[in-house]
Amino acid sequence: MSSVKALYKILFISGLFVLANCSVEKNTGTTRLYHGMTARFNIYFNGYESFKSGLSRISNSYHDDYAEMLKVFEYSDPSTVSLCQSDMETAIQKASKLITLKSITAKPEVKDKRQPDDVDRELLERKEYNEWVDDSYLLIGKARFYKHEFAEAASVFNFSITGANDPLISKEAEIWLARVNNETGNFNISLRLLNELDVTTDFPKSLQAMYNTTLADLYVKQKRYSEAIAPLEKALNLISGKRTRYRLTYLLAQLYENTGSGARATTLYRKVVKMNPPYEVEFNARINIADVFDINSGDPEEIRKELERMLRDSKNKDFQDQIYFALGNMSMKEGNEAEALDFFRKSANSTSLNPNQKGRAYLALANHFYEKKDYMKAGTYYDSTVYFLDEKHPEYQNLRNKSQNLNALVAQLTVIQREDSLQRVAAMPEQQRNAFIAQVIATAAKNEAEGKTSEYSDRYNIGQYYENERRFQGNIEQEGKWYFYNQAALTFGRTEFRRRWGERKLEDNWRRSNRARVNTSLLADDSEENQSVAADTNAAVNDPAKPEFYLKNLPLNDTALAVSNDKLALALLDAGKAYSERISDTAMATETLEKLISRYPESQLLPEALYDLYNFNKDKNSIKAEAYRQRLLERFPSSEFGRILSDPAYHEKKMADLKISENLYEDAYNKYTTGNYNDAIMMSSDALEKYPQNVLAPKFLLLRAYSIAAVSDERKFKDELNTVIKTWPGTPESKKAEELISFLNKKLPELKVEEDRKIAAELYFADTTSIHMFTIIIEDPAFNINQATFDVISYNIDNYTNNNLKTEGTLVDNKYIMINVSGFRSYSAAMEYYGNFNTEEIIRNTPGKQIMSFIINDTNFKVLSTDKNPDRYRLFFIENYIKRK
Repeated sequence: MSSVKALYKILFISGLFVLANCSVEKNTGTTRLYHGMTARFNIYFNGYESFKSGLSRISNSYHDDYAEMLKVFEYSDPSTVSLCQSDMETAIQKASKLITLKSITAKPEVKDKRQPDDVDRELLERKEYNEWVDDSYLLIGKARFYKHEFAEAASVFNFSITGANDPLISKEAEIWLARVNNETGNFNISLRLLNELDVTTDFPKSLQAMYNTTLADLYVKQKRYSEAIAPLEKALNLISGKRTRYRLTYLLAQLYENTGSGARATTLYRKVVKMNPPYEVEFNARINIADVFDINSGDPEEIRKELERMLRDSKNKDFQDQIYFALGNMSMKEGNEAEALDFFRKSANSTSLNPNQKGRAYLALANHFYEKKDYMKAGTYYDSTVYFLDEKHPEYQNLRNKSQNLNALVAQLTVIQREDSLQRVAAMPEQQRNAFIAQVIATAAKNEAEGKTSEYSDRYNIGQYYENERRFQGNIEQEGKWYFYNQAALTFGRTEFRRRWGERKLEDNWRRSNRARVNTSLLADDSEENQSVAADTNAAVNDPAKPEFYLKNLPLNDTALAVSNDKLALALLDAGKAYSERISDTAMATETLEKLISRYPESQLLPEALYDLYNFNKDKNSIKAEAYRQRLLERFPSSEFGRILSDPAYHEKKMADLKISENLYEDAYNKYTTGNYNDAIMMSSDALEKYPQNVLAPKFLLLRAYSIAAVSDERKFKDELNTVIKTWPGTPESKKAEELISFLNKKLPELKVEEDRKIAAELYFADTTSIHMFTIIIEDPAFNINQATFDVISYNIDNYTNNNLKTEGTLVDNKYIMINVSGFRSYSAAMEYYGNFNTEEIIRNTPGKQIMSFIINDTNFKVLSTDKNPDRYRLFFIENYIKRK
């Protein structure tokens, strides 16, 4: 018996030896068997195990957002690539190795010469004789697909479709190719591929499930939700695996919910709960049951009690935001808007594991106020929505655009509200105004004492900033939208806000720098009183607890009122445009521009307002549009807008001139870039002469400046840049010129000095007969103004006790500190004081800040107050006072 076993062992070893010497260059039944077995159970097995490991990593690590429409396939999320990349790369390497080492392409030998039958003919016509090579190509395609290398994957799938011997592999490759097109947005190609496939019930269930889930994915990606339902239901009858089943059942419920079949959706959500999924899935299914609940056909109180029980359950602590959101949706369905909004706010303010949920809460608030046409509130909430929503959210870009459009409107509405408030307070009798401001301060103090402040300790939660500002918004509405009653607006942290939201133009002009003064009268007979410094009004104007804070921007004279009216008129015009162009609200656009016309009938903006009113209404209300056209032509026939409406050829000519100037600019620019600077100068000058007011004029000026810089010196270049700034202030070209001048000033300071000296000679005049004051300039606005002023006062007390000098400290435009000493009897007394005053010894200046001093008469001081360039006057002073003396 033992000898028989030994014989079998010898034969088996001999067989292995024979097979081991089989070459892929030979194609026999033996070689096909050997290389097929070693390919399958060695190389392919290891590669496919790596592939399955990658799929398992995705399944175990990917986190679905169950509050949003689920993806049919998790791999659609680009984040899954990093989860499986290493395993997929190993699978590709193994499959490639199999193809390289185990592919048999040699034709099999035919020993007899008889005519081959169908089986022999099929064998002879093959391109590949190792059946695992087809599987390896498909594995490579799938691995590249999961790595989101879609172009490479498509190439492999196309090869498998035409080259695979196994028709099932060919069919599967076609389905994978359809998936590639789903992921790359080629939906028509995907639909054609799937329609051409004939996947019947004779095919394996796995292939049928693949086909139906791919078709469902195609429809879901196109948001054709009703069409996605049928293939997804078919797929659910074919697939296995707990996670896949509860995910797709949940998705099917979402599809029914989205298409208005609440009852069917509820049934499916309940089915998900019975599948015993992870708690997060079960929780979201229960929440969605409340969301789709029809209050007209059931008992809403039962659902509400269930949600309230969930709210009290400690294991739902991290999900309270979703529960509040569901309660808000229920209250909104019941018509209780106030309660719904309160729940949405609670949802937004709850701690959350999912920032998207906070974004959804803000979105519910934003949509509500948008529908109510409360665009200021809506704009703020859309900002919060965009801040918290993930950029990969399907609606992120649309919501971001909507937020930006509303911001353009809200910026103008803020100006209107603010200037209206300031004017109304300024128009009050002084006693009433002071009482009103005292009341505002008292209310602010009370709110702060009660914790109703807008400055939250968690400064990184901008949603809290928004929420706090909105909480105080009710005060504005109750008081006729008076800016002064908006405690949040008065104390809101705008600096922090702008740092986080730089693209938003919501400047807090309440904090515009003003000249702040420290006034101190010197009393010779009371040294103790003389040494005390008056209250620092610079601090007061920035302190919401002081009346100066509220008084500083009030238009209390005709000039300030005119400036405020100009701001209001321009804001009304821009708001009207924003209503029409940004949010398509023609009614509000018309109402706003009508307000501009009635409120400011002499404004220079009226022609443009009437022209816009004509354009806003011409498609929807031709009769009203014609009325605006007639008003424009009657009142402003020679205006630009009047000419456009009265003479269509005028507009065409303007466009033709613009086209000519564009061509001229392109030619001049080409001359500049190719080094023909003189030609560029000549062409730019000619264009400026022909089209001095063309929109391209500032570009021609700047191009001419660049060209002159190439053939002349820095002085001439700087002169040209100054021409750009003076001729076209506020344009991008002007700002660029300012940047270049700033660079030249740093590089060649002597040019700056020379230019300032010339300008100063034009602005100021020397006069040694009039009374002068002594002035100190400290170039650091953060310098201690009280300390510096006190140092000067102390010096005066010690050295000029009987002169009755007056000292005044001022912060100018938050750029520099100015301290003036006045009360000199003559020019010579002021000059003597200047000669005796040693700033290094008198003013405590441990940081070593730059300090200058000079004397100046009243006329020149008024010019300096406008010019606000003390360095320039200092040059004039040295030239005309010091050197001459």
